[in-house]
Amino acid sequence: MNKIINDTPVLNISKNKIIPLHRIPHFLLDFFPKPKTGGDKMARPSKSVNVISKNLTKEEREIRRETEQKLRGASDKIRPPTYLNAGQKKIFRYIVNELKASEILSNLDIYVLSTAATSIYWMQEIDRRLNEDAELLTDRNLMAQRDKYAKEFFRCSSELSLSPAARAKIGNINVTNKEVEEDKVLAALRDDDD
Repeated sequence: MNKIINDTPVLNISKNKIIPLHRIPHFLLDFFPKPKTGGDKMARPSKSVNVISKNLTKEEREIRRETEQKLRGASDKIRPPTYLNAGQKKIFRYIVNELKASEILSNLDIYVLSTAATSIYWMQEIDRRLNEDAELLTDRNLMAQRDKYAKEFFRCSSELSLSPAARAKIGNINVTNKEVEEDKVLAALRDDDD
C-alpha cells in the first residue's frame, strides 16, 4: 500500500519495511498503486442559490433562498469605512454599484469589500510606479508587495463572486429569470385573449 510520509510518497513492503518511491525504478512503478493524496476529495465552497446552475426543485430553491436571506442580513449600510482614503472609497463604491443588481451583498460584506478596494488601490499604485520606472521590476520587495495585494484581491474576488465564471452564472440566471417572467406575462396575455 502506498502512503505519503513527511511529504514523500513511500511503498509499504511489510510492517517494518518502507521504501521511498523515488528509490524504485520507474519501469516498476506501474505495478504499484498510486499514493492517495486526498486532493480529489476536497469539498468545494458552497454557492448562493442565485449563482447555482444546478437543477433544484422549486421547493429546494425557495428553501435555500429563504435561508440565505435570513443568514445574509440587511444590505442598508453598505458604505465605505472612514479609514479608507478617497481612492479606496471610489473603488469600494464602484464594486458596490456593479454588484447591486445581483443582490448578493450584505452589510457583513463591508470588510471584504474594503479589503478588496485596498488591494486594488495599492496594486494600481505599484503599477503606476512600475510604468514610470521600469527598473523597479527588479525590486524584489516591490514585486512581493504587488504579489501580496494580487493574492488578497483574488481571495476577495472569490468571496464576492467576482470571478468571470461566477459573473457568467449570475448573468445566465438573470437571463433565465427574465425569460420566465416574460413567459408568465405572455401566458397571462394569452389567457386574457381567450
